[in-house]
Amino acid sequence: MLRLVVIVWQGLMAVFDELFESVEHRLCLRHLYANFKKKFGGGTLIRDLMMGAAKATYIQEWEAKMKELKAINHGAWEWVMKFPTKSWCKHAFSFYPKCDVLMNNISEAFNSTILVARDKPVLTMCEWIRSYLMNRNSTLRQKVDRWQQDICPKPRYRLDMEVAKSGSWTPIWSKDEIFQVVHVHTKQAFIVDIARRMCTCNFWELVGIPCRHAVAALRYRMQRPDEFVDECYSKQRYIDCYDNNVSPINGEDMWPEVEVDEMLPPSYKRGPGRPKKLRRREPDEDPNKGRTTTCYRCTKCGKNGHNTRSCLSQVTNPEAAKRKVIIILVFIYHICIIYLFIYLNNFFITEKA
Repeated sequence: MLRLVVIVWQGLMAVFDELFESVEHRLCLRHLYANFKKKFGGGTLIRDLMMGAAKATYIQEWEAKMKELKAINHGAWEWVMKFPTKSWCKHAFSFYPKCDVLMNNISEAFNSTILVARDKPVLTMCEWIRSYLMNRNSTLRQKVDRWQQDICPKPRYRLDMEVAKSGSWTPIWSKDEIFQVVHVHTKQAFIVDIARRMCTCNFWELVGIPCRHAVAALRYRMQRPDEFVDECYSKQRYIDCYDNNVSPINGEDMWPEVEVDEMLPPSYKRGPGRPKKLRRREPDEDPNKGRTTTCYRCTKCGKNGHNTRSCLSQVTNPEAAKRKVIIILVFIYHICIIYLFIYLNNFFITEKA
């Protein structure tokens, strides 16, 4: 079974339904919320309710979140209910892929990586991507040798988080490998069947990693939780995934010649301004996010946002002046260290000669 995370785009959903009828479709929650925010506005309350409903792994929790959303904004509730729950809610996802991803981050990360090659000609771009994937697969294969455990690091970290949160749950043995696990304070309870690797919170079946309720039951039976992690997270499966390498090829001057018509580039019309490479950001998103900016601090008045040359203050701040002297002394100190290092390096080279 193939899992597709689809960006909410007009007409795209209908095309995927037609071409990939037997494939499970999922919507990117970030883009879904972006469309939601354009229509109903933002706000942490509605955002948290929508995200909480999407992340709920069992239907009762989803219904509670949606009921709160309906009470706050009925129109927003109606708009969200138009989308099938199997495309954006964890409780309705298939258990087969062992994946509960709600975001399209994998595509966003790949697009960000090939940013330097996307504006190149098609052949140059494809060659850059092929070389990148060839090197990436080799690097990932080599990384496995440093792993000390049989489970991949990120699934292991997620299991450790569930183990840490299992201390608040108390298992009550029913029979065989069936338990009722109760929360110490809230008295919330779930049924865990170790033999079937099932918990009524659906996390174990959905992700393939024992949930906190299952970890509490396994601790009662003196069993290790890492032995019940799905095989897809094992070190051997990771090796099998990246075992097939991307074959190297010769340079373009050694390619065989073929009798075909010369392929001409498409007509290109340059638009006004500098071509944009970065993705379009949302109206409320920080346009400078991810960029490093320098904050100037005046050594005359001590305020941020300008330097001494553009300072309009007529009064000199003693602390700022002291800071200027310290900066000059530190700069002189670093220059002296550099010259001392060069001198000693030349001295030892001369002595060896």
